[in-house]
Amino acid sequence: LNDDGTMARRPDLEVFAKKHDLKIGTIADLIEYRNLNETTVEKIASCKIPTQFGEFQLVTFKDTIDEQLHFAMVKGDIDKMDAPLVRVHLQNTFSDLLSSDRSVNRSFSIDSALQKISAEGGVLVLLGKQESNQELINIVKRFEAEDNGDNLPPAKWQGTSRNVGVGSQILAQLGVNQMRLLSSPKKYHALSGFGLEVVEYVSE
Repeated sequence: LNDDGTMARRPDLEVFAKKHDLKIGTIADLIEYRNLNETTVEKIASCKIPTQFGEFQLVTFKDTIDEQLHFAMVKGDIDKMDAPLVRVHLQNTFSDLLSSDRSVNRSFSIDSALQKISAEGGVLVLLGKQESNQELINIVKRFEAEDNGDNLPPAKWQGTSRNVGVGSQILAQLGVNQMRLLSSPKKYHALSGFGLEVVEYVSE
């Protein structure tokens, strides 16, 4: 509050912070920090799972905040690999269930990532995402509009800082440190907080 009892706004806070040599953080900053740095993922179970690309170790995790399940498919002994191949994949109905790349822009499909990891060893993390009926309806209606000639800007399928935080927690729990990331080059903030380092980006 200000001296007169009114609610302090950002300009007031900036003056106060400068006067007292303080830093200002926004609510958005706090949310992003918590998403990236708090431990919210617990391991549920681990089992062997055969696939068309060979046998993997399937490790299941649960997010204690939203109860979402996430899966890691591990090939080989991570502890003995200097920099295993890693793919963090956000679940998407169109690419993963319908085998379409129309709604996404990704450098690797699940199949291509599993094939490469099976050959060289590493981890595929599949982040669960509950897509609402309305989300899916909006996407197919967008496709319909595009088919009818509407000139729409390209759709973007992006993860959030929360996705990055959850994926990082899973990789850290699996013992990953340095990694060769199956992805186009991107900037990932706060990975070092989980003891993670991308030493190479591997394209398809």
